[in-house]
Amino acid sequence: MCILFIYNGNNDSKSDYSLILASNRDECYDRPSQNMGPWFEDPSVFGGRDLEVEEGGTWLALSPLRKKLGVLLNLPSAKKPDAKSRGKIVADFVKNDKPIKTYVEQMKSYAHNCNEFVFVSIEFKNLFPIISTYNNANDELVTHRDAFLGFSNNLPQKPLKKAEAGRNKLQQIVTTFNKVSTQDELIDRLIDLLKWEESHLPDHQLETKQPNLYNELSSVYVCIPQGRYGTRTHTIVLVTKSGHMNVIEMTLVAPIDPVNPKWTKTEYQFDMERK
Repeated sequence: MCILFIYNGNNDSKSDYSLILASNRDECYDRPSQNMGPWFEDPSVFGGRDLEVEEGGTWLALSPLRKKLGVLLNLPSAKKPDAKSRGKIVADFVKNDKPIKTYVEQMKSYAHNCNEFVFVSIEFKNLFPIISTYNNANDELVTHRDAFLGFSNNLPQKPLKKAEAGRNKLQQIVTTFNKVSTQDELIDRLIDLLKWEESHLPDHQLETKQPNLYNELSSVYVCIPQGRYGTRTHTIVLVTKSGHMNVIEMTLVAPIDPVNPKWTKTEYQFDMERK
């Protein structure tokens, strides 16, 4: 289970930001992975890597050079035999220059051999974000124009309760801290959002899909010590209307002790050119 919140500031004249993104990666504590950094095969791409599969997949990656960002959210469903890596969908997107519509058309045959997922793509045109989702459950590519968005492990048109609650909290945060001069406070509030442990129940959809763990999975921040599973990584991406991108990642240090967690922080800054 992962969760993603996005603010699109394209039409907000009061805000210094064109994009604010806050994301949690939830995963097994013992699954090997690499923290965010430049990729050896393409140093213009930054992201974490899933080291358990050979395809070099990722849950979140970005390319300031290509003005692209991608995030993967798994959908609970029956597993396909010999399923392909879902993380490759994100990796291939940020490593090429194809627009999302072209990319989706060309990768559909691969996607249909993957377990179900929602792929969230962000493309910057003249520094303003175009946010789209594609899912292989019903083969839909949708462009989202709302200022505030929340996605989790469900179809975009049927958000989980915690995704709705987090989206509303993001709106409260951004309404107050929408200037670069208050960026430190903005980051602190976004981290609070990603560490939000309040349960958001009842949620019929979550209970139906996760009947044994719906209570533990009903919060933005997930921690299931007995299952060695939970939120492992927070990612925040801030993009100003001038094209400055600030990327902050906080990741649990392995071996992970959920009772006494230790976090490491990585930060990158880029300037995207308008064109």
